[in-house]
Amino acid sequence: MSTSSSCPKPKFRRGEIISGFEVVKKLGSGGFGAVYQVRKHGVELALKTEFVDENEEQTLKNEVHMLRLMQWSDSFCRLYTAKRLVWNCQQVNIIVMTLCDRPLSRLRRMMPKRHFSKSTAARLSFQLLEAIRDLHHTGILHRDVKASNCGWHASSRRILLFDLGFSRKYLELDETKSQMRHRSARQSAGFMGTSKYCSVFAHEELDQGRRDDLWAWLYSTVEFFLGTLPWAAEEKTILVSIQKKKVGKKLFLKCPREIVLIYEHVRQLKFESCPDYSLMFALFHQMFTRFEIDQSDPLDFEEGSAHFDKYYKDQRSESEDEEKETEETSFEDLSGVEMDEVHKSVKEEDKKFGRIAAGFNRALTRLINVKNDLFEA
Repeated sequence: MSTSSSCPKPKFRRGEIISGFEVVKKLGSGGFGAVYQVRKHGVELALKTEFVDENEEQTLKNEVHMLRLMQWSDSFCRLYTAKRLVWNCQQVNIIVMTLCDRPLSRLRRMMPKRHFSKSTAARLSFQLLEAIRDLHHTGILHRDVKASNCGWHASSRRILLFDLGFSRKYLELDETKSQMRHRSARQSAGFMGTSKYCSVFAHEELDQGRRDDLWAWLYSTVEFFLGTLPWAAEEKTILVSIQKKKVGKKLFLKCPREIVLIYEHVRQLKFESCPDYSLMFALFHQMFTRFEIDQSDPLDFEEGSAHFDKYYKDQRSESEDEEKETEETSFEDLSGVEMDEVHKSVKEEDKKFGRIAAGFNRALTRLINVKNDLFEA
C-alpha cells in the first residue's frame, strides 16, 4: 500500500474551477489524496481528490459508498457530488462534502494543558459516541475512530465523523432466511486503523467488530479529558499493544466514573457482540447531571467560553498538511451523485425519530441492493 509521501496527489491552484467549484485553498493531504476548500454559490465546502490508478486502491470509492449510506445521520458530512473527471490529461476522483472547522485533535491541543474542560470533553465524547452508534446501526464499522477524523461543524454545533476510507460493512444477507446477519470473523484480517487508538485485537490483526470502534472511542475520550495517552510517544506498534494490555482499568480512573463503567462494558464485548448503547448514553446523562453540564453552554472553543478569547479567538489554521495524521486507508466505487444545488441549506431542525428510523431502514436496504456505480469513467 502506498504511503502519503510516495503516492502522487492532484494539485489544484487557487482560483481554478473543478467541476464548477472554485478552489479557495489546500487544507491538507492524506495517504492517497488531497483536501481543498472550495466555493460555489457563496457556500464553502470541502473537496477531496485522488488520482485514478487501476493498480492501487482508490480510497474515495469506499468513502463515497459509505457516506451515501450515512446521509440520514446528522453526525456525518452531507455529500454534494462524487464523480470521476479528467484533469491535466489524468483521471481523478473527486467528492465534495460539508466543510468542517478545525479537527478535534487540533482544538484539543490549543488548550493550555492539551485537554478540554470536563464539560466540553463529556459533550464531545457523547457526540462521537452518537456518530459511532449511527454507523453501527447502518451495518458499518469505521475502523479508524480518532479525534483527527472528527471535525467541528459550528453552525450545527456538532461533531462530524469523516474519513470513511477504512469503513467496512459488518452485516451481510443471509439468503436462506432473507435477513441480515453478522459476518463471520476472518482468520487474518491484517492491520487496519491507527496504532495509537486501535484495540489490542486490531494490533493482533484480528477481524474487527463494533467493540473495536468503541475501544478507539474510549482512547480518544481519555485524550479529551486528560490530554494524552501513556503510549503517545511510542513508535513501535508492538510496544503500544503491550502497554494497552498492561494498563487496563487504571487508564480510566482519572476520567469521570461513568467512563470507567463504560470501559467495564466494552471490555466484555466479543467480536459479534452488540454494544448496549442505551446503557452508555444513560451513564452520560448521569454524568451531565452530576457535573451540572448544560448542552447550551459554550464549548471551550466557542465564543463565550472561559478559554475562547485567550486560546481560540483570531487563531488561524496552520499551514496545509499541518497535523493530519497520514495513516493509510483502503477503498471501493464512485460516479455522479449530484444532490440538490450546493447553496441549498442542509440543516434540518428537530428531526423526528420516525425520519431517522426511515433513513435507517433505507440504509439497510441499500446494504443489500446498492450497486457500486460510482466513479464511472
